[in-house]
Amino acid sequence: MKVGTNKLLVLSGLVATSLLTACTGGGNSERSESGGASKTLKFMITSENYSNRLKDFIAQYEFSSGNQVDVQLFPATEYENILKIKMLSDEGPDLFVTDDIAMSQFNVPQEWFEDLTGEPWASRLSESGRTMIQWNDGRITGLPVTNPGGMGMLYNKAIFAKLGLEVPKTWDDFLAVCGKLRQAGIIPVNIQLANGSEFGTTHMMHQLFANAELNRSKEADRFWHDLNTHRLKITEVKEYEQALEQMVELKEQGYINEDFISTTFEMSQENLGTGRVAMHPAGDFILEPLLAKYPELELGFFSLPFGDTPGAISLYAGVGVSVNSKAAHKEEALNFIRFFAAKEQQEIYLQKSPGISVFADVDAKPNMLSGDLQRYIDEGKAFMGMFGRYAAWNDMDARKMMQEMMLGRKTPSQVLTELNAKMEIVAKGKNLPGWNP
Repeated sequence: MKVGTNKLLVLSGLVATSLLTACTGGGNSERSESGGASKTLKFMITSENYSNRLKDFIAQYEFSSGNQVDVQLFPATEYENILKIKMLSDEGPDLFVTDDIAMSQFNVPQEWFEDLTGEPWASRLSESGRTMIQWNDGRITGLPVTNPGGMGMLYNKAIFAKLGLEVPKTWDDFLAVCGKLRQAGIIPVNIQLANGSEFGTTHMMHQLFANAELNRSKEADRFWHDLNTHRLKITEVKEYEQALEQMVELKEQGYINEDFISTTFEMSQENLGTGRVAMHPAGDFILEPLLAKYPELELGFFSLPFGDTPGAISLYAGVGVSVNSKAAHKEEALNFIRFFAAKEQQEIYLQKSPGISVFADVDAKPNMLSGDLQRYIDEGKAFMGMFGRYAAWNDMDARKMMQEMMLGRKTPSQVLTELNAKMEIVAKGKNLPGWNP
């Protein structure tokens, strides 16, 4: 893997300096897989998602192809702006990642993505895998480099067993469980709201919001069409306000950690791993770093109840790698994706971090949450989050709103009203149908 150092010029007042990491590849061939001279692919990725298993795969690709991969690392907080600058200045990489494959259709220009729908490997996708990663128009534009999964409530099995607690089926049951945990001196639910970690609370929001689609499962397409064309406003979806009210109730009842405003992702791992807290809203993306520190920890997974029902979970596609439609080495970039999609490579990849595969023919080793997650998918109680279905959605705005709501500065109704106003700005800026007068 080649080492590169790039410095970006000031564009529109933004100064960004690239952070690059070196990694040596195992290939010695001077010829590429296409029979020509060895090529160097530029691969842009967030430093937080550059895992050891991805490094190992890239080394395998380099050895097999004779090509080299120049990995360009950037922190997540700067990544999207830097990607935009590079793409708009025709200095875009051959391969790049986006925070969520499905969400990418709304966050960055769609023309940046090479359409991969016709690739042979796309026919091997499972039904649920395709649902998670495809765009609203059915296009496939990338593959996950982090495991796809679902947002729900993680819980410490040992604590539940010790206190004789069962997975709650209604909201009242859940509050009763929280009360027993607090009586035992254990914080019921961990919330993280430190700057940059607000997504820890939006995970709960997205999961509870999924109940709006569960309640309209027979007319889900119509529901999303009406939302996306502004025939239906988010302020008019009663489930959304109820979801936020449930979140506020947890705080008012004293069932969350008092230091939630300063709690980071790393602190959440410690809280859950040491048993200081019993539950945390998240997905299986937390497992790899968490179990590395607390290997004996056993977690379960359930949907946070919604009113008198067990509720639904919210799916996410995972961080995905895509091919730049204007890649300098497009055929080599496509072959990189094809090599990654191969059954053998996917099985090796998932062995190193178990979870659910998007491929029907891949024998993926389950992690401790996979069984519960698959059950929700099989029962039809798992739905893609708003970030993957709602064209006007801006997750960063939602994260800020969650912070203000949990601090008591805004009511659930006010949050939805302000979110709707921000969605209008986003939608009109994108010239989405139905939003402009």
